[in-house]
Order: sequence, then C-alpha cells, then structure tokens
Amino acid sequence: MKPQIKIIHDMRRTKVSGKYPLKLRVTFLRVQKYYPVRIDLTVKQFELVQNPGNIPKQTDTATKRQLKEWKLICDAIELKATDIIERMEEFSFRLFEKRLFYNRQSAQDVYQWYTGTIKKMRSAGKVGTASNYQSSMQSLKVFSPKLNFRDITVEFLKEYEKGLLSEGKSITTVGIYLRPLRAILNEAIAEGIISRENHYPFGKRMYQIPSGKNIKKALSLDEISKLFHYEAIPGTWWEKARDFFILSYLGNGINMKDIALLQYQNIDGDFIRFARAKTQNTNRTGSRPISIYISEDIKSIIVRQKTPTAQPENFLFDILQPNLTPDRERSLIQQFTKMVNRYIKLIAHDVGVNKPVTTYYARHSFATILRKSGASTELISESLGHSNIKTTASYLDSFDDDTKKELQTKLMNFT
Repeated sequence: MKPQIKIIHDMRRTKVSGKYPLKLRVTFLRVQKYYPVRIDLTVKQFELVQNPGNIPKQTDTATKRQLKEWKLICDAIELKATDIIERMEEFSFRLFEKRLFYNRQSAQDVYQWYTGTIKKMRSAGKVGTASNYQSSMQSLKVFSPKLNFRDITVEFLKEYEKGLLSEGKSITTVGIYLRPLRAILNEAIAEGIISRENHYPFGKRMYQIPSGKNIKKALSLDEISKLFHYEAIPGTWWEKARDFFILSYLGNGINMKDIALLQYQNIDGDFIRFARAKTQNTNRTGSRPISIYISEDIKSIIVRQKTPTAQPENFLFDILQPNLTPDRERSLIQQFTKMVNRYIKLIAHDVGVNKPVTTYYARHSFATILRKSGASTELISESLGHSNIKTTASYLDSFDDDTKKELQTKLMNFT
C-alpha cells in the first residue's frame, strides 16, 4: 500500500491574521500526519491557488504572480513527497520525515555525515569505533578539505590511496581509513541521498579497498609452555602479564577488553559465560554467548588476580571501576593492554621466545594450536565468538560443555 498525499488548508485553528496554514497531509494505514508548508492563506486565496483558472481577469499582476508562486511551491512539495514515497521499498513515517526535511546541499556533505555518525557512536558508548571514524575523516580532510558524495569516484579513491602510500602509510592504514567512508556511503544510499547505481565506487571492477597481508601471530606449544612456566614475583606486572596472557590463550582467545569487563555474575558453575563486547550491541544474528571451561589453571589465575568482593555485578578483575564514562573505560583498557604487552614481551625475551609477543598472539595461538590438534573449524569458530560463519551457519548450533572441556587438554599438551 502506498500513502496518500495532499496539500490541505488546515482550518482547525485561525491565526491572528485571519488566515489558515497550508500543510502536507500524509495518510497511511488510517494514520494521518501533517507537515508544515509555511504558507498562510485566506479561504479565497487557497481556492484560487487550487484553481488558477478561476483567477479573475481584473486581478493585478503582482497578485497573480504571488498566487502562481504559491501554486508552484505546493506542486513542488507534492512532487518531492511523491518521489520520496516511490523510492521507499517500505513506507515509514520516520524515514519519510527524515528525507522530506533534508537540506539537499548539506546532505551531500560527507564530513557532516561523518560528524553525525561519530556523535551517535559516542552516545552509544562505541568510543573506539568513533575514534576510527574520526581518524578517517581527518585524513580525508587533508586530502580534500571539502567533499560531497558525488566527488567520491573510482579516480578519487585511487588518488587518495596513492597519496597515502606516498606519505609512507601502509596498505593496512589505507584500508582502515576507507572502510568508514564506505560505511558512510552505504548509509547515504539507504537514506536515499545518493543512488547506488550512479554514485557507488566500491566493488568488483571498480575500487576495492586494499587489505594488508595477514601476518601470522601464533606461538607453538613449546613457546606457550615457556611463557606458562615463567616464574614471576607475586603481585608484580610480570605475574599479571603472564596470567592474563595465559587466561586469554586458555580462555578461547578472549581479548583484554572482554577480560576487563568480566563480572562475577559471568561465572556459571564450572564455566565463564559472556557476550563479546564487540558484538553485544549489534544485531548480528549469529552471535551467541561464549563459554570458557574453568580449568584448574584458569581457576588459579582467577584466585590470584580477582577482586576481593564477590558481588554479582562487581568486576572479576581489578581493571575497571563502576560507572565509568565510555572514554574513561576505553582509556583504562588501553592502558591495561599496553602494560600486559610491555611485560609479556620482556617475559618472552627472558625465556627465549624470539617473537614480538603481544596479547594478540594469545588469540591466534589458541586457534592455530587447536586446528593443528584436529579440532573442527566449527568448534574453533564458536569458541572465538565469530558471528558470521557462512560455511557452517546452516548446521552450527552449539557444542556441549563436555566438548569444550576437551579444549583445555589440547591446549595444555605441553604439561
């Protein structure tokens, strides 16, 4: 069903001038909404605007011109509303209003879209993603201080990439800067500001965002064993770095942010169950809680590093405090990760692991060692919390807890 639109003379309330406002009336599924046209007319004036052929011949030229101008404005608004409705796959008043009141000039401004998106992300607590968009916008502004959607062509993107590479930026950085831009374009297309057919430069046979070569960051079982058996002085960052690295490795590759956000209520008997911070605020259909079996080794780490007050809503580890702003939370997690990385590198050097070990190695090592030990790709994917497994989504549901307990044996074959 399509909405019905009409310019009406709203005579429900008389203005001081004795005139009534014109409004655009939209009717859909028996719901009517009215939108201002910003023209006030008398009853006689409205009749003549609706029927220009009835304008008396003796009417002066200025009045005729004014009546015709009002008629043109009304026709233009009806035409715009009709065009918006025709372009909508499914009508909603919210989206109709958004498109109706767009300032077309400002709506084409890429940087205004960036600013609005960054503001929404910060309001939602997505500080890290907002920071990525901010960096992307700043880089583009250096290359092109003013930028409209129609300026973003295949040639523009190639020149932008060429400019970044000439400055010594890596292919990976190019990708990091361009993915937010692509997302902004997709949003503008969804809102009807630009058309995909005429103004979308990404994709096959057009411009493809480059991706850096994936450098493997996995340790062998022997190298993991050396880190695991490192003797650290209790209560020091050496002990913390070792413990949290091993917790990440044994705990399904859990990252430092998710470790920091764990609460006592995430402990469910012999398991830690949680949703990844990366996916819990999205609508991804494939995401599900991650379950980590609390082996004796993980239990020992929890005992050493946990906070003393075991209330359900309290953080499990002393990394964050309650009621932090998103910016402060991000800052503390970054500082914590930085310290773990600093000391795990020192530990790796001390035990003869000649790799630039970071917490990222724990996640990669978890997946790599399980794969080499014969664990199925489906089990590894679920354990890592991946939410988009195209090849397995048709039958992957959930592995039982006994199967997940077996992970610990494979991961600890060095002991």
